[in-house]
Amino acid sequence: MEDISEIFRAADKDNSGTLTIEEFQDVVEDVIIRYPQVELYLKSKHLFNVSDLLKDMYSNNREEIDIEEFKSALSLVDKQTKSLPATAQVAAQQGTYLSSCFNKMEKCKQNPEGPRKFRSGGRHEFRPFRYRHLGQFAPLGGEQAAAELPGDWVSMGRSTQWLWYSVYASKQVSWRTRLLVMGDWSRRYIFGRDSSRI
Repeated sequence: MEDISEIFRAADKDNSGTLTIEEFQDVVEDVIIRYPQVELYLKSKHLFNVSDLLKDMYSNNREEIDIEEFKSALSLVDKQTKSLPATAQVAAQQGTYLSSCFNKMEKCKQNPEGPRKFRSGGRHEFRPFRYRHLGQFAPLGGEQAAAELPGDWVSMGRSTQWLWYSVYASKQVSWRTRLLVMGDWSRRYIFGRDSSRI
């Protein structure tokens, strides 16, 4: 929300105080890259692009919107914004993103790859972090689990538990820890849980 005035000013090429869809098309790609929540909002509302969001704001057959109408259109997007879940999946993706930024820091200082800076001009050095949800598992007990994977695929049962085992084992950092974890699972399967320490 705090950048809306700068976005509007950058898009309003003729300084008319109003914005047409054609003017907004010039900055829309940078807006979507810089603010990933815009793209998520459009998908959730089944809109094909940002101009569809603005078309809803046009009233009385006008072809332009002013800054207040522009703010109200994009405020809907900000209201839907949620913070990322505090999970290992998010942390791992953020760590990968950060290491990639460190690795190409010198290159990006001279040749920025990020979206346009609306306030100060120029470009951001890096593209912003984008979280990609890969699914989640929940143990149900009794050697069963539930899974929710991308594409709205949901599964429950013993086969899902084995799928969880394979994903968990593959995420271990070394073969040693993979073998230790699989050994613990095998002992628990054969001998049951040790309830004497509870």
